[in-house]
Amino acid sequence: MDNKSIFDFLSNKEILLSLFTIIFTVAYGYAAAFVLRRTREKRATRKNTFIETFIKGLSDNTIENSEDLLNVYSGITNLSIEDLTNKQDLNKWLREILAKLVNKEVGKDFTPDQTITIKHKITEFINRNEKANPFTDLPDTERNIINDISTYNKVGDIESVDRKINELSSVIITRHEQQKKIESLNKWSIPLAVIGLILTIIFGILSII
Repeated sequence: MDNKSIFDFLSNKEILLSLFTIIFTVAYGYAAAFVLRRTREKRATRKNTFIETFIKGLSDNTIENSEDLLNVYSGITNLSIEDLTNKQDLNKWLREILAKLVNKEVGKDFTPDQTITIKHKITEFINRNEKANPFTDLPDTERNIINDISTYNKVGDIESVDRKINELSSVIITRHEQQKKIESLNKWSIPLAVIGLILTIIFGILSII
């Protein structure tokens, strides 16, 4: 290819646009996959560190109460006091530790008595977190409504309880419909994205040839 042909090739806006599209699409895909993988790896590392530290702390009695637990969790996850108000993720990790303890995936060297004692401690931590933050595993809207129902029920305000139950029913129906729409979109989003990427590359190559 002589200099004039190279110049004509580089000056063709359609070709340059196609090349840019291909490069951008591939680079974006790699970048998104890299960021997602790093985020998952970082979270997995933090969780494993927390599990090891928590089990060791329970076994040597350096973690004795909820304050010790929150300090360890906060130190590993770098969460602020405000972020720790909702202990949903902490309870998920505690339940996972409980399952691993029962299945002997952690604490393999524990005696049966040690396992039972630590199992009771973990269960106690979960119960305390749930009492301090009732229905913490629920989304904010549903949790607030259920807390209102509990409050109205304690004072005997049946009319308000019935109203909140109807409100909760509407929220659940709406949430279910949204979930079905999301599942339907997710079902086709990945195949369409792959097809779009393939077509972009194909048309880009054809425009260059």
